[in-house]
Amino acid sequence: MSSVATPLSRPASIFREEQNFAWWVYALLALWSVSLVLAPPFASEILAIRAGGLGRSVALPFVTIVGVGLPCLLHVGALRMTTVVTSGYLFVWFGWVPSYRVCLDVADIRAVELVRFQTSRDHVFWGVRRGRDGERILSARGDRGVRLTLSDGSWLVIGSQRPEELAGVLEKLVRRGL
Repeated sequence: MSSVATPLSRPASIFREEQNFAWWVYALLALWSVSLVLAPPFASEILAIRAGGLGRSVALPFVTIVGVGLPCLLHVGALRMTTVVTSGYLFVWFGWVPSYRVCLDVADIRAVELVRFQTSRDHVFWGVRRGRDGERILSARGDRGVRLTLSDGSWLVIGSQRPEELAGVLEKLVRRGL
């Protein structure tokens, strides 16, 4: 029997937030899919010229996989951020089927502060990022979050649509652990 904590083995969450990315990210993926699915006649001609006739048989499966498969994979594996706080752990993961996970023991948190950031200036886009000053940033949308100072001196910023509530819960847990 394993003693590793997971969000499923500790159902009593104190805080839970599920964030989807901005609507236009999904619109771009839909546009990408539609354009690539409609592109096989053009792509097969281009590939046929470059591949010496092989392109027509390769174009449709390739374009279908890239045009439909990639957006579906992104939607299922990355384009949703879930944050869960239990009595002893903080979990953050991306995707319906988690593709990136962070599990942090609350005892490793030294300080909690509310932050506001500019996504375009501070870390280019949403998702799993590294800021200019080396802090790790996990965000799905918006410009607000909670910066955690960890026991090893590193920082972790968790984007949230409810940062005050998240910070309050984490501060209570950190104070209780001192």
